[in-house]
Amino acid sequence: MALARSLRFAEALRAGVLDVVDVVVSKLKRLNDNDLTDIAAMVDLGLVPHDVLTDRFRSAVDNFSGDARAPDLPKYVANLHRIERDVLGVNESEIDVPSWI
Repeated sequence: MALARSLRFAEALRAGVLDVVDVVVSKLKRLNDNDLTDIAAMVDLGLVPHDVLTDRFRSAVDNFSGDARAPDLPKYVANLHRIERDVLGVNESEIDVPSWI
């Protein structure tokens, strides 16, 4: 009985793990000093390819543009540009946000 209960509990504990680039995209919302340090460490380890980052970010923009987060998109874009410029050392990407924002 206890074993069956333990197995049911173990099955209920399924955890998902975010890809490193997804973690970086999620940190762009807040982007405080700790986030910058974390992102820089991930970049230094070669875990954040610029093209993958911009693709994921554009995908997030597509998702956010239709919900309550849409008005914050310019801030997220500015934070991405800061990472591109100051951490990755690349030119800022052109990111299209809806014209109504």
